This record gives sequence, structure tokens and C-alpha cells, in this order.
Amino acid sequence: MLQIFRAFSAVLLLLTIALISALITMRLAIHGAEVRVPSLSGLTLPEAVQQLRSRGLQAGIDGRFYSSTEPAGDVLTQSPVPGTLVRKSWRVRVTVSLGPQKAAIPAVIGMNETMATITIRRTGLQLGNVVALPYAYAPEDTVIAQTPTARATDVQGPRVSLLTAQPVAPPEDADVMPDFTGETFTQAALAVVHAGFKLAPLQSVAGAVSATAQSSLPAAGIAPSLPSPPPTTSFSALVPTGTVISQIPAAGTRVPVGATIQLAVQP
Repeated sequence: MLQIFRAFSAVLLLLTIALISALITMRLAIHGAEVRVPSLSGLTLPEAVQQLRSRGLQAGIDGRFYSSTEPAGDVLTQSPVPGTLVRKSWRVRVTVSLGPQKAAIPAVIGMNETMATITIRRTGLQLGNVVALPYAYAPEDTVIAQTPTARATDVQGPRVSLLTAQPVAPPEDADVMPDFTGETFTQAALAVVHAGFKLAPLQSVAGAVSATAQSSLPAAGIAPSLPSPPPTTSFSALVPTGTVISQIPAAGTRVPVGATIQLAVQP
């Protein structure tokens, strides 16, 4: 009986030793595959990549940004932060400095999206997000806002995002906009009211709003003031005073009943 007990104890001891050895081996294997993330601050991108590879880590670029403090090509930020314990082959994300902002942000409001894109890229900048917004006061694909704004300074990155106009879906009770050009203001005004529209304050060629005011986008929920048509001088001497020379919305446009009509007359 004693011999059986001793044999059983020996087997149990061997099993315990084997289990402890397995746990130690597993722990060493796990921790042996872990490394601490080095500090990449002040390193160029190639130097940072080399530092990471030497520790079995990978590098990923999250973006490039302007910086007035870090030279172009240097690492700006990193994630995870230095000292973090990670597994080997972990991807460390970094952002890279473009140096101080050199390219001036162009003014592209009022341009067609294609022309705005060409202008941005010719300046050495990149096209960011392009979002279309239903907007009845500009032709389709016209840029009505941009970020950053024109000639902005202290810009983070080289991307310029655009907000463009797209047609507004006409309501079911929409009417086709008549053509009032060539009529006298009195005739046109009576026709506007008779058709169920509203008449905006009279605008003359001399009272046209500046292009800067026209290009600003109205705040959400606030109806924009209707822009005045550009002055026309080539035929002004041939057009009688008080004649409607342009209108907003344009003739043929489907507009809801009760919409405001802007007429411009020859002074």
C-alpha cells in the first residue's frame, strides 16, 4: 500500500512539474512576442520606419499636416504612445509634417466643380470631400462653399473640401417660371402677382450686389437674399428704362407657388 501511495505521489509530482513548466513556457512565449513602442518624436519618416522594423513593428501613415514647429518629413504624432506594450507586427500609426503652410488657399466659390478641382490641384493642394447640397440659387455643380476658406492661414492639412449645388426637387404643386425679360416692370409685376408668386424689392443694374456677398452661403434655416443679376452694359443704350432685363429664378424653372421672384430692370 505504501509503495502504491509513493508511486501515486511521484506521478502527481511529475504532473505538477509538467503543468508549471507548460505555464512558464507559455508565459515566456507570450511575453517574448511583445515589445514596447519606441518614441518616434523628432525622427524623419524613414528613421521612424527603421526604428519600428528593428523591433518587429510596422508603420502606417494616418495623414500629413502643416506644422510651424516640425520640419517637413518629421513625425508629428504617433499611436500607440511611446512605452505601450504591444505584440510584434503591431501597426503603429503616425502623422507626418508638411512643414509650414506655403500654398495659398484659392478662392473657388462660384466655379464649376471641375474647374475648382483643377484650380486646387494646380495650386499644389489636394481635393478633399465634395458634398452636394440641394440649392436653388446657383447652377448645378457650382461651388457654394469651401473649407478652408480662401486665403486662410494656419491651415491643418493640404486638402480643400467643397460644397456644391444640386437641383432642388420641385414640389408637386410647382409651376413653370414665366419669362418676364423684355416686358416693362409694371407688366411683369402684375403677371408675377397674378401667377401667385411674391415680388422681391426691385433691383436695378446699378444696385447689383457685390460678388463677395453673392458667394456667401446662408445659415441653415435662413432663406438667402436673392442675388442681383450682373450689370449688363453692351446693350444698355438700346433697352428702354424700366424694362426687365433679367430674373431669378430663370425662365422655365419649376418653382413652388408663392415663391419670391427677383426682377432686375434697366435704370
